[in-house]
Amino acid sequence: MLMSRVGRQVQSGGQKTVKVSVLHEKGSLIAHAVTLTCNELQRIHAITERWTIEQRWPLILTRVLRRWLGGKWLPDLPEDAGLLLSG
Repeated sequence: MLMSRVGRQVQSGGQKTVKVSVLHEKGSLIAHAVTLTCNELQRIHAITERWTIEQRWPLILTRVLRRWLGGKWLPDLPEDAGLLLSG
């Protein structure tokens, strides 16, 4: 399957964003996957800005591996990380 796309970079308020238009029979599914990926990257970015290096890795790994951890969290997480990990 071929997928045609048109992308452009937009800069606003010091943030760079890439906007992509997908022309594909499953374009809505692809757009949904891209949205979920972007949301997850924003959460990981929030982790890296807020917590120390020692706190970041357990947070990022818990967030990324939550499906395989069966709802458990890795040890040594900051107390106020629950909201970020619950979503």
